[in-house]
Amino acid sequence: MEDVTFHRVYGGSPAGRIIGRGSALALLADMSPLTWGHLLLVPNAHYVSFGAVMCEHAEEVTTALKQIVPPYWASFGEPVFLEHGSTIRMEGSACVTHAHIHLLPLPFKEVNMLMARDGLVPTALGGIADLEQFGHDDLPYFYCGDATEHQVYAAVQARPRQYLRSVAGRLLGIADPEWDYAVVVRKNVLLATMKEAAHWRLSLP
Repeated sequence: MEDVTFHRVYGGSPAGRIIGRGSALALLADMSPLTWGHLLLVPNAHYVSFGAVMCEHAEEVTTALKQIVPPYWASFGEPVFLEHGSTIRMEGSACVTHAHIHLLPLPFKEVNMLMARDGLVPTALGGIADLEQFGHDDLPYFYCGDATEHQVYAAVQARPRQYLRSVAGRLLGIADPEWDYAVVVRKNVLLATMKEAAHWRLSLP
């Protein structure tokens, strides 16, 4: 289906923001990117979190990230994966309650350190597939990972909406509230990101 908001903001130029798509997952440029290389991995069907996605598509997600990381790293640098896992029962502070993992060229350790300074306590995961327990129990969480390390933070305390965008914004030196997707769109950054990823040859599951 057409992304109505995207077409309203960009006026058909570019015509779309899909970089790769399979039967279960799609990789998109973020409509309001924080920086060059800001992408989103999303499920085609509606889920409120990747914890819920893992209950049915853990292998597909793991395979997709293994495919995405090499060209991403070559184009933009080593990616960090960020997600706010919402639940069926909550409004929460996620910016959009459709599961989406942010991919950003930021250092995993620095993101984790900043979240720890905000009072969040991480638990190491064996892999991203371990988010399944949160999806099975319909629990909110924050997730931060990269190609080798994975941390989850139980979202037991209320956080501002778009909390993870604010974390990334602080590391990127973006003034508050310009990390808010509705405040600054950065169309030229999306166009540059799409151009760089145009040569990728992805075969997402």
